[in-house]
Amino acid sequence: MAESTLQAVNVAMRGGGYYSAVTKGAKDVIDGATPLVLDAIRHLPDAAATTPFTLTDMGCADGGTSLDMVRQAITAVRDRWPHRSICIVYTDQPRNDYNSLFHLIHGLTPLPSYLDEIKDVHVLASATSFYRQILPAGTLDLGFSATAMHWLSRKPCDLTHHIHALCAAGAELAAFAEQGQRDWETILLQRAHELKPGGRLVLVNFCKDEAGQYTSRVHMFDTANALWRRFTTEGVLSVEEYVRMTHHSITGPLRSSPGP
Repeated sequence: MAESTLQAVNVAMRGGGYYSAVTKGAKDVIDGATPLVLDAIRHLPDAAATTPFTLTDMGCADGGTSLDMVRQAITAVRDRWPHRSICIVYTDQPRNDYNSLFHLIHGLTPLPSYLDEIKDVHVLASATSFYRQILPAGTLDLGFSATAMHWLSRKPCDLTHHIHALCAAGAELAAFAEQGQRDWETILLQRAHELKPGGRLVLVNFCKDEAGQYTSRVHMFDTANALWRRFTTEGVLSVEEYVRMTHHSITGPLRSSPGP
């Protein structure tokens, strides 16, 4: 299949803080990862008070799901280094809901903002993919991302029997596995350029366990696939439209298996 037909299109995020309002699962993941963030801060090398502390939230959406985690991280940094400036860099794709992000962070919603609670904290945003270097080399103390880095840089192929690579097989599964390995290496190399010596990353991604479970007891991608197949049978969608529905994401690690 020609490369031009496989390019992923980033759809604009719905505004008005909608993401945080309906995505409790993502916040639960971030809340569960907060002890890892605090532990990472405790184990960072010491630094001069004149050196700013920089934290990135990569794949931030509208900032609501990570608000409590960032507040606790800022408090931990200030407890350890009372006089260091703190810089929070929110990053996501260019079509992200940055209006809601800044409304939330600057206290223009009912949610309390850490900017009103802690002094000398500076908020920035970058519409730069995590497949590129976001910060200047050697400036990042702590990088964080949750439920975001399963999105591939490109879709390696369409799937003929399912909408998601988790349920693919044979050459199609192998293509997604290879793309995932390349993309993961790219992500880590870009973060390696950004990190200060001794800096830390806390990256929380979707996984598939030994029992084959990856969301809950009801696999949402199987449910979505069954609905799309029904639409195809009913003539609502064409077979071509069903195949083009293939997600350009993975829940890794993926391993190649024999064909169907």
